[in-house]
Amino acid sequence: MNRSSLPPLNAIRAFEVAARKGRMVDVAEELNVTYGAISKQIRHLEDVMGIRLFEGPRNRLQLTEAGVKLQPQLTAIFDQLEASISSVVDSEEGALDVACIGTFMMRWLLPRLHRFSAHYPNIDVRLSTTTVTPNLANASCDLAIVVDSNNWPPNVDVTPLFTELVGPVMTPELEARFAVSETGSLMEQEGVPLLHSLTRRSAWEDWSTATGIPVLDTGKGTDLEHIYFMLEAAMGGLGAAIAPWALVSEDIRAGRLVAPFGFLPNGQVYTVISRDARRKKNKAFLAWIKSEAMSSPLWSDPGNV
Repeated sequence: MNRSSLPPLNAIRAFEVAARKGRMVDVAEELNVTYGAISKQIRHLEDVMGIRLFEGPRNRLQLTEAGVKLQPQLTAIFDQLEASISSVVDSEEGALDVACIGTFMMRWLLPRLHRFSAHYPNIDVRLSTTTVTPNLANASCDLAIVVDSNNWPPNVDVTPLFTELVGPVMTPELEARFAVSETGSLMEQEGVPLLHSLTRRSAWEDWSTATGIPVLDTGKGTDLEHIYFMLEAAMGGLGAAIAPWALVSEDIRAGRLVAPFGFLPNGQVYTVISRDARRKKNKAFLAWIKSEAMSSPLWSDPGNV
């Protein structure tokens, strides 16, 4: 089959979306056409190719062996087509997809994002959460904000924001109850209740090793699924948590939390990775977030907070 005899692009696109989405209602929504139009385009594609791509009853269509083989190849082609067009059509408007660590998004990025929108009203920042460093070659985001030591995917632009500093935080009431500042210890009585995030289960042990300050049985305490829940529990007075300074600086400055032992670097760096830092939307966002990072409050010592 040569290029002149290829099926219409609309028919190929209808099949690719239908095969990827699975449900025709989702296909109709993405392509903004009726179910009948999609079915007609796929039937035409099958007629031109001379093979069946779907089989089974109308309400439970399944891909044939040929359909299973064809779908990922077409998806890759459309992804490449989108990337090729985007690389030429470069403007400071439209959607900008940013993936981000959930807690960093809620506690640091979202409270500041209105300033970016004020400067760039034509850029629509679309946020999604990620728990791993994505491979931007096949990810659906333009940029990703991650925390890592230096384990970056190949062929990405890297923009460091700031070093992660961590330390124990708790409410002033809990600190006073266990006299933590007076004794310089977390071992008094039965020990300060410890809070753990399952995403950083070794945080207390790592901090104790780094500082030489003993902690009563770092394996015990209350486990929370995510660091955001752990910080909420800490502010509710349920215990002490190892927290990044960037995520609790406002709570400490407002007196909702205290940090009796201060903060120290843990070797991780908050970083933005992007496919192409030279693209106008990427460049605008990177310049803005770098400025926000530089103007964020720095940890010095408890007396200066």
